[in-house]
Amino acid sequence: MGILNSANRLSRRPLRPVNVYWRSACILPRLAFAALFVLLGPGLPRTQSTTLARMDLRELALRASYVARVRCVNASSAAGAGLVWTETTFEVTEAWKGDPPAKFSVRFPGGDAAGLRVRVEGAPRFAVGEQAVLFLGIGKGGQMNIVSWAQGTFRIGRDPRSGAEEATQDTAGLLVLDPRSGQWSQGQRRRIPLPQLRARVARAIAESAR
Repeated sequence: MGILNSANRLSRRPLRPVNVYWRSACILPRLAFAALFVLLGPGLPRTQSTTLARMDLRELALRASYVARVRCVNASSAAGAGLVWTETTFEVTEAWKGDPPAKFSVRFPGGDAAGLRVRVEGAPRFAVGEQAVLFLGIGKGGQMNIVSWAQGTFRIGRDPRSGAEEATQDTAGLLVLDPRSGQWSQGQRRRIPLPQLRARVARAIAESAR
Protein backbone atom coordinates (compact mmCIF):
# COMPACT_ATOMS: atom_id res chain seq x y z
CA MET A 1 0.00 0.00 0.00
CA GLY A 2 1.25 3.49 -0.78
CA ILE A 3 2.67 5.44 2.15
CA LEU A 4 3.00 9.21 2.18
CA ASN A 5 6.18 10.40 3.81
CA SER A 6 5.27 14.06 3.51
CA ALA A 7 3.30 16.59 1.50
CA ASN A 8 2.92 20.19 0.51
CA ARG A 9 0.22 22.78 1.16
CA LEU A 10 -1.32 24.12 -2.02
CA SER A 11 -1.76 27.77 -2.85
CA ARG A 12 -4.47 29.30 -4.99
CA ARG A 13 -1.99 31.54 -6.75
CA PRO A 14 -2.06 30.88 -10.50
CA LEU A 15 -0.24 27.72 -11.55
CA ARG A 16 1.94 27.50 -8.53
CA PRO A 17 3.91 24.28 -9.15
CA VAL A 18 3.47 21.59 -6.51
CA ASN A 19 5.44 18.37 -6.69
CA VAL A 20 3.60 15.39 -5.25
CA TYR A 21 5.57 12.34 -4.17
CA TRP A 22 4.87 9.17 -2.32
CA ARG A 23 6.75 6.00 -1.56
CA SER A 24 5.11 2.75 -2.56
CA ALA A 25 6.31 -0.78 -3.20
CA CYS A 26 3.76 -1.04 -5.99
CA ILE A 27 1.88 1.93 -7.44
CA LEU A 28 -1.79 1.15 -7.88
CA PRO A 29 -4.28 3.59 -9.44
CA ARG A 30 -6.89 2.82 -6.79
CA LEU A 31 -4.51 4.23 -4.15
CA ALA A 32 -4.02 7.52 -5.94
CA PHE A 33 -7.16 9.26 -4.72
CA ALA A 34 -6.52 8.50 -1.06
CA ALA A 35 -2.85 9.42 -1.35
CA LEU A 36 -3.52 12.70 -3.09
CA PHE A 37 -6.32 13.61 -0.69
CA VAL A 38 -4.01 13.22 2.29
CA LEU A 39 -1.22 14.96 0.44
CA LEU A 40 -3.21 18.09 -0.29
CA GLY A 41 -4.38 18.49 3.28
CA PRO A 42 -2.97 21.36 5.33
CA GLY A 43 0.14 21.27 7.45
CA LEU A 44 1.90 18.29 5.89
CA PRO A 45 5.64 18.44 5.10
CA ARG A 46 7.26 17.49 1.78
CA THR A 47 7.86 13.89 0.76
CA GLN A 48 10.61 11.92 -0.87
CA SER A 49 10.33 10.12 -4.21
CA THR A 50 7.94 7.56 -5.65
CA THR A 51 9.01 3.93 -5.47
CA LEU A 52 8.14 1.36 -8.13
CA ALA A 53 8.32 -2.41 -7.79
CA ARG A 54 10.66 -3.50 -10.57
CA MET A 55 8.95 -5.36 -13.42
CA ASP A 56 10.79 -6.73 -16.41
CA LEU A 57 9.20 -6.78 -19.83
CA ARG A 58 7.95 -10.33 -19.44
CA GLU A 59 6.17 -9.54 -16.18
CA LEU A 60 4.62 -6.40 -17.64
CA ALA A 61 3.33 -8.39 -20.62
CA LEU A 62 1.84 -11.12 -18.42
CA ARG A 63 0.22 -8.75 -15.93
CA ALA A 64 -1.37 -6.62 -18.63
CA SER A 65 -4.84 -7.46 -19.88
CA TYR A 66 -3.98 -5.60 -23.08
CA VAL A 67 -0.82 -4.38 -24.76
CA ALA A 68 -1.42 -1.83 -27.48
CA ARG A 69 0.19 0.79 -29.64
CA VAL A 70 -1.85 3.94 -29.13
CA ARG A 71 -2.12 7.60 -30.08
CA CYS A 72 -3.14 10.29 -27.59
CA VAL A 73 -6.20 12.16 -28.90
CA ASN A 74 -7.10 14.26 -25.86
CA ALA A 75 -5.76 15.22 -22.44
CA SER A 76 -7.62 17.42 -19.97
CA SER A 77 -7.19 18.26 -16.30
CA ALA A 78 -9.86 19.13 -13.77
CA ALA A 79 -9.83 20.17 -10.12
CA GLY A 80 -12.30 19.70 -7.34
CA ALA A 81 -12.05 19.90 -3.56
CA GLY A 82 -8.36 20.79 -3.89
CA LEU A 83 -7.57 17.74 -6.04
CA VAL A 84 -6.28 17.76 -9.61
CA TRP A 85 -6.69 14.86 -12.03
CA THR A 86 -5.80 14.44 -15.69
CA GLU A 87 -7.87 12.25 -17.99
CA THR A 88 -6.16 11.14 -21.18
CA THR A 89 -7.92 9.53 -24.13
CA PHE A 90 -6.19 7.23 -26.60
CA GLU A 91 -7.10 5.51 -29.82
CA VAL A 92 -5.63 2.07 -30.49
CA THR A 93 -3.62 1.76 -33.69
CA GLU A 94 -2.28 -1.78 -33.10
CA ALA A 95 -3.29 -4.45 -30.58
CA TRP A 96 -0.36 -6.55 -29.38
CA LYS A 97 -2.23 -8.49 -26.71
CA GLY A 98 -5.96 -9.03 -26.32
CA ASP A 99 -8.70 -7.03 -27.96
CA PRO A 100 -8.65 -3.58 -26.32
CA PRO A 101 -11.38 -0.98 -26.96
CA ALA A 102 -10.76 1.12 -30.06
CA LYS A 103 -10.76 4.21 -27.83
CA PHE A 104 -10.32 4.42 -24.06
CA SER A 105 -9.29 6.83 -21.30
CA VAL A 106 -6.97 6.59 -18.31
CA ARG A 107 -7.02 8.89 -15.29
CA PHE A 108 -4.03 9.92 -13.19
CA PRO A 109 -3.53 12.34 -10.30
CA GLY A 110 -1.81 15.57 -11.23
CA GLY A 111 -2.12 18.24 -13.92
CA ASP A 112 -2.87 21.94 -14.34
CA ALA A 113 -6.33 23.20 -13.37
CA ALA A 114 -8.04 25.88 -11.29
CA GLY A 115 -4.76 27.74 -10.75
CA LEU A 116 -3.00 24.62 -9.44
CA ARG A 117 -0.10 22.76 -10.99
CA VAL A 118 0.32 19.34 -9.42
CA ARG A 119 3.04 16.87 -10.40
CA VAL A 120 3.01 13.23 -9.32
CA GLU A 121 6.20 11.29 -9.87
CA GLY A 122 5.72 8.12 -11.87
CA ALA A 123 2.32 9.20 -13.24
CA PRO A 124 2.80 9.52 -17.01
CA ARG A 125 1.48 12.54 -18.90
CA PHE A 126 0.88 12.67 -22.64
CA ALA A 127 0.62 15.30 -25.35
CA VAL A 128 -2.06 15.13 -28.02
CA GLY A 129 -0.66 13.29 -31.03
CA GLU A 130 1.96 11.43 -29.00
CA GLN A 131 2.28 7.70 -29.69
CA ALA A 132 3.17 5.00 -27.20
CA VAL A 133 2.97 1.32 -26.41
CA LEU A 134 0.96 0.86 -23.22
CA PHE A 135 0.66 -2.16 -20.95
CA LEU A 136 -2.93 -1.88 -19.78
CA GLY A 137 -4.90 -3.29 -16.88
CA ILE A 138 -8.60 -3.14 -16.07
CA GLY A 139 -9.67 -1.74 -12.72
CA LYS A 140 -12.97 -1.75 -10.88
CA GLY A 141 -15.90 -0.69 -13.02
CA GLY A 142 -13.93 -1.43 -16.17
CA GLN A 143 -11.68 1.63 -15.78
CA MET A 144 -8.51 1.24 -17.82
CA ASN A 145 -5.15 1.88 -16.21
CA ILE A 146 -1.47 1.59 -17.11
CA VAL A 147 0.33 -1.25 -15.34
CA SER A 148 2.96 0.19 -12.99
CA TRP A 149 2.50 3.68 -14.44
CA ALA A 150 5.86 4.80 -15.93
CA GLN A 151 7.14 1.23 -16.22
CA GLY A 152 4.21 0.22 -18.40
CA THR A 153 4.66 3.22 -20.72
CA PHE A 154 6.91 3.03 -23.78
CA ARG A 155 6.88 6.26 -25.78
CA ILE A 156 7.42 5.92 -29.51
CA GLY A 157 9.97 8.06 -31.33
CA ARG A 158 12.60 7.65 -34.01
CA ASP A 159 16.29 6.89 -33.77
CA PRO A 160 18.00 10.14 -34.82
CA ARG A 161 20.60 8.27 -36.87
CA SER A 162 18.66 5.48 -38.56
CA GLY A 163 15.18 7.02 -38.53
CA ALA A 164 13.78 3.67 -37.34
CA GLU A 165 11.00 3.64 -34.77
CA GLU A 166 12.06 2.99 -31.20
CA ALA A 167 10.33 2.86 -27.83
CA THR A 168 11.55 4.58 -24.67
CA GLN A 169 10.69 3.54 -21.14
CA ASP A 170 11.67 6.34 -18.76
CA THR A 171 11.81 5.70 -15.02
CA ALA A 172 14.85 7.92 -14.45
CA GLY A 173 14.66 9.73 -11.12
CA LEU A 174 12.34 7.14 -9.57
CA LEU A 175 13.28 4.64 -6.89
CA VAL A 176 12.88 1.02 -7.99
CA LEU A 177 12.62 -1.90 -5.57
CA ASP A 178 13.63 -5.39 -6.68
CA PRO A 179 11.09 -7.56 -4.81
CA ARG A 180 13.32 -10.63 -5.12
CA SER A 181 16.48 -9.20 -3.62
CA GLY A 182 14.93 -6.38 -1.59
CA GLN A 183 17.50 -4.01 -3.08
CA TRP A 184 16.73 -0.40 -4.08
CA SER A 185 18.08 1.28 -7.18
CA GLN A 186 17.46 4.30 -9.37
CA GLY A 187 15.24 3.85 -12.40
CA GLN A 188 16.67 4.24 -15.87
CA ARG A 189 15.81 5.57 -19.29
CA ARG A 190 15.87 2.66 -21.73
CA ARG A 191 15.40 2.56 -25.48
CA ILE A 192 14.51 -0.46 -27.59
CA PRO A 193 13.77 -0.77 -31.32
CA LEU A 194 10.01 -1.02 -31.73
CA PRO A 195 10.05 -4.33 -33.70
CA GLN A 196 12.22 -5.84 -30.96
CA LEU A 197 9.81 -4.69 -28.27
CA ARG A 198 6.87 -6.24 -30.11
CA ALA A 199 8.75 -9.50 -30.63
CA ARG A 200 9.67 -9.73 -26.94
CA VAL A 201 6.07 -9.10 -25.89
CA ALA A 202 4.83 -11.77 -28.31
CA ARG A 203 7.44 -14.24 -27.04
CA ALA A 204 6.47 -13.65 -23.41
CA ILE A 205 2.80 -14.22 -24.20
CA ALA A 206 3.53 -17.38 -26.22
CA GLU A 207 5.78 -18.85 -23.54
CA SER A 208 3.16 -18.26 -20.82
CA ALA A 209 0.57 -20.19 -22.85
CA ARG A 210 2.66 -23.37 -22.99
